Amino acid sequence: MEVLVIGGGASGMMAAISAASMGAYVTIYEKENILGKKLLRTGNGRCNLGNRELRTDCYHSRDNELLDGYFYKFDEDDTIRTFRSLGLIVKESHGLFYPFCEQASVVRDVLESNIRGYDITVRTDTTVESVVKKDPDSFVVTAGGVSKEFDRVILSCGSYAGIEKKDRIPSDHDGYAIAYSLGHTIIPVKPSLCALTVREDILKDVAGVRCEAMVNLVKDGAYIGSEYGELQITDHGLSGIPVFQLSHYVGVDPDGEYKLTIDLMPGMNEDEYISLMQGRMLQFQGASVRDFMLGTINSKLAALLIAQAGLKEDDTVSDETEDAIITLVGLIRCFTLSVKGTRDHAHAQCCSGGVPLREVDDDLCSVKTPGLYICGEMLDVDGACGGYNLQWAWTSGYIAGRAAGTY
Repeated sequence: MEVLVIGGGASGMMAAISAASMGAYVTIYEKENILGKKLLRTGNGRCNLGNRELRTDCYHSRDNELLDGYFYKFDEDDTIRTFRSLGLIVKESHGLFYPFCEQASVVRDVLESNIRGYDITVRTDTTVESVVKKDPDSFVVTAGGVSKEFDRVILSCGSYAGIEKKDRIPSDHDGYAIAYSLGHTIIPVKPSLCALTVREDILKDVAGVRCEAMVNLVKDGAYIGSEYGELQITDHGLSGIPVFQLSHYVGVDPDGEYKLTIDLMPGMNEDEYISLMQGRMLQFQGASVRDFMLGTINSKLAALLIAQAGLKEDDTVSDETEDAIITLVGLIRCFTLSVKGTRDHAHAQCCSGGVPLREVDDDLCSVKTPGLYICGEMLDVDGACGGYNLQWAWTSGYIAGRAAGTY
């Protein structure tokens, strides 16, 4: 079997190794100058390989019910076993899997070392121009003006996540276009796991602030979801894991009025909070509003909310300011911002959309063009933060590679 893997990212490298382990002759075409370039940035450079809590509800897909079948074939335990067999020492921390050395570069190097060990041909700086089905058992693939025949082709080209517009290959040469040319539907590809921008121009003075918060997303008055974690405030919006987790909904369905309501004192029930603040209002009678807020939330955020409540920091806590202070107390638990949209693809960790799962079979072979396999981010599967997207890369790459490499 002559198998071509188009795209040498996480899923592509796993697919190549899996196909070669079945006895196939494997070639990788990669448009970057090295394999696994995006892998180097994962997990803040630590490379979160997977998650002990592997559940399909941690993923977004139009065909979510199909995911169980793929994870049955290759789950989180298979990820650990496979990487250990490849020579990587894996450790588990709070349910997350990392290389023991906590270096993403080592994960890439281990995969590349095994690719060399299987004598897999690697061509970097290579852009595929076309893939044509020649007959039932072969494809003609043209790259750099040179055409070559392969028995099977694996598309693992990745998404647009993390790619600057100026660096993108022409749209008619990317993986989605190749899949489309071979009969596949492409669900619009949108940024996911990214920051959100807001319409209000009030965040410049608090840009850079980080704090624990509960972030709620509402669309047209209807509750969408909530996420807890470290919130990061930017010049133009909000970032951090809780915002990343909610960004998917804005990306896939941007029409409508989205709002973020932020609880800056999470973990305290409403009765406790009211009692606390009523006590403070009595305690700080005659003191400044600045002193009233001191010791509650981040001081820069406190100054912002004081202004939003129509107060000044030097105003006195008194009967005259009681209504405004009640407003301020409410803002701490429900600070609302209007969502403008997601950051662009270049600032996203992954993308939603792509080839629908219903257009591939249990082995990730195309039902439109037999002999073509699709894996990784090219499929309409995107996961939450916490190693879920790399788990999908390993799972889908293993399944596609093993099936494509089987004579």
